[in-house]
Amino acid sequence: MTTQLIAGATRGSGLENGMTLWDRAVAFSVRRLIHTQSWDDPEADLAALQLPLGSTIVTVSSGGCNALSYLTAQPAQIFAVDRSESQLALLKLRLAGVRAFGSYDEFWEFFGEAASPANAERYLQKLRPLLDAPTRSYWDGHNVLGRRRYTYFTDGLYRHGLLGRAIGFAHQITRVLGIDLDVLLMEAVDSPARLEAMARLGRLFHSTPLRLVARAQALLFSLGISPQQRALLQAEAPLDVVLYRRLLRLIDGHPADSNYFAWQALRRAYSGPDDRCLPPYLQRRHFPRMRNGVGVIIPVRANLAQFLDSLPAREVDAVALLDVQDSMGVDDIRKLWTAIDRAGSERIRVVCRTTGSASPLEAVTLSGLRGRWQRDEERSAVGAELDRSGIYGGFHCYVRCA
Repeated sequence: MTTQLIAGATRGSGLENGMTLWDRAVAFSVRRLIHTQSWDDPEADLAALQLPLGSTIVTVSSGGCNALSYLTAQPAQIFAVDRSESQLALLKLRLAGVRAFGSYDEFWEFFGEAASPANAERYLQKLRPLLDAPTRSYWDGHNVLGRRRYTYFTDGLYRHGLLGRAIGFAHQITRVLGIDLDVLLMEAVDSPARLEAMARLGRLFHSTPLRLVARAQALLFSLGISPQQRALLQAEAPLDVVLYRRLLRLIDGHPADSNYFAWQALRRAYSGPDDRCLPPYLQRRHFPRMRNGVGVIIPVRANLAQFLDSLPAREVDAVALLDVQDSMGVDDIRKLWTAIDRAGSERIRVVCRTTGSASPLEAVTLSGLRGRWQRDEERSAVGAELDRSGIYGGFHCYVRCA
């Protein structure tokens, strides 16, 4: 789940002076690399948005995967906005890779497999010269363990970042309990081995130790779950029950041979170079389009609402909010949608995800927005059906009221 804008949201809500230690920990943590890939399905977004050629898109950057994948819709501009320096550094590195690597195989080895010792030299020789000074400083810099960040690509990028390490911790627990994640991922759904692994997984999630672990706020934040999102999850059912349901939907909702989110959850890696079980930007068939279109992606470090206010009126055709509203106050959500309304073209469409099932625009306190925006039930249903990540409670597509 997306946490990059929490710091801005808490400041924008006037909470800074009264922030708890937990609030300050959240605000500090969003400066670190959390997501090494986006956990929002870009193909679900595009199916719901149904964008004409030459559209202008504004999206939250997160891992940068979606901004690149939106190039398959042949837009005129993509503004990838984030307050997190680390997340934008990852997007900029991916953009440099599209420009620098002349072959799909080399691009795949660096960003898809992301685990070759040769990638250190590739970074130094091919990518580093294309980076701006802040981005170069970030990847040249050291993490808290004293390791240079560009070496993440030499032993498995997707094992790094706050979320990648949290998933790795969960993997250690499952190994101790004899739950074979490869069986869950690759065996037939009705095979005896998979049925046994599923039964063990169910016993784990219904155990007292797991219920106690689920109460640990630090652990939930490592999964990208903010305190506000925790409250939304608990409103649905006990937290361990909700997490179990979401996990089942992730690993069973779509076939594993086409669901790269399941591979990332169960292996912290992609299945391999092909045109099926990968985000669009990593698929071989799209590599020429990535190279031809990469110049239309513009990384922006800014507050999302303020950035939208800086654009000319009626400039934007689509906005992808991911789940940022879950961690925003009422006033910030109102400002955000007012900014979208001003910047949006006549055909503006907005997609967003929510931790709970309900959209924040359905809240009584935001009833005024519903006079300008209406939820497109058909497109929302399409996006929810296609979204393979399975970790959200709601997918919503909005259009301006006629």
